[in-house]
Amino acid sequence: MYQRLKETLYHGTISDIVKIDVAKGRGNKDFGRGFYMAVSKKQAIGMMHKKYKEAIRRSRNKKCAEYQEKLYEIQLDMEYIKTLKVKYFETADEEWLEFVLMCRERGGVPHDYDLVIGPTADDDTMLCLKAYYDGLYGRRGSVEAKSILLKNLEPEHLGVQYYIGKQAVAEKLVARMKMIPWR
Repeated sequence: MYQRLKETLYHGTISDIVKIDVAKGRGNKDFGRGFYMAVSKKQAIGMMHKKYKEAIRRSRNKKCAEYQEKLYEIQLDMEYIKTLKVKYFETADEEWLEFVLMCRERGGVPHDYDLVIGPTADDDTMLCLKAYYDGLYGRRGSVEAKSILLKNLEPEHLGVQYYIGKQAVAEKLVARMKMIPWR
């Protein structure tokens, strides 16, 4: 598994990041509350644009100088990773789906992994999850409903994300972080 891990990751945001603070993450996300990084620069830029649009919408479409799109390049300490409890999802399969559903339903950090790596549930995924929760694919929790949900997610098109939910891990795992141009 370690040979497949990426040393350089990206994080798109509208905030200045001096130090990673996992507590600033939202509670009901794919792998829990924490700090997320993308393998793809394009994916991180997409998230950055999404966060910017959300901030503008919440401020009633007034463009505010406090909202600036920023892309960070992050270097991980690859030796430190070997000491961590890592959950690695190769693909968006049933095990991944169960994990994402658990994290989104419970909120916070409902597992004891130091680092979780796997497919990203994007905006289309959220629509599919809502349909699943609303029972449109069948009885929630049933094998049939989960099977339809996984098929509709088109897992081959999902990006890959790295997640850190523990502050002490973030402080040791992130070896370097710098803002880089995104245009």
